[in-house]
Amino acid sequence: MRTSYRLITSCIRFWMKIFWRLEIVNPERLQYMTNCIIAANHISAYDPPFIGSIIPTEIHYLAKNELFKNKLFGAVLKHLNAIPIRRGRIDKRAITMVKMVLRINHSILIFPEGTRKSTKVKSGIGKFAIDAKKDICPILIENSTSFWQCFTGKKKLRIFIGEKIKADTFKDLESNKENYQKIAENVMQTILNLGSENAG
Repeated sequence: MRTSYRLITSCIRFWMKIFWRLEIVNPERLQYMTNCIIAANHISAYDPPFIGSIIPTEIHYLAKNELFKNKLFGAVLKHLNAIPIRRGRIDKRAITMVKMVLRINHSILIFPEGTRKSTKVKSGIGKFAIDAKKDICPILIENSTSFWQCFTGKKKLRIFIGEKIKADTFKDLESNKENYQKIAENVMQTILNLGSENAG
């Protein structure tokens, strides 16, 4: 891991612990989050840095193209391994870059819903899973929109780490839109179930 990347993620983790009262559920599973697709729900703009900062290795991200318009901020995002993607269309360049990341055995964070304002699961993660034949690691993040409640002790920023969905689960599926969508919806349901499985 690069020193600059480690420094940034360490600062974010410190901030999360002090101001957001961070709680990681099943933290022992983090060590296995290598060479995989990391899938999480998306409720806040903080989700990518929050999730990325708790994973012990460098990961890559998909980030909307608009975030790179500011040259300075865009440079920071690229330094943190963010890949720009154009929303609302098929972005062949972003798809190629994601495949390249997975081909060299790095991990990438993908939100099955696409954006935090979406309520519909997108099929993209299913396509990457079938094409790259990589395990999927589900993560559920809660209360990343509730800074004040976390700061005052009423809530905690909770991140649930799920068990890997092995690539063998879908290795025999044909590469088509129906199967992409099926995988994406199953992954999203697995993510949402993490909260109820660890309730109490």
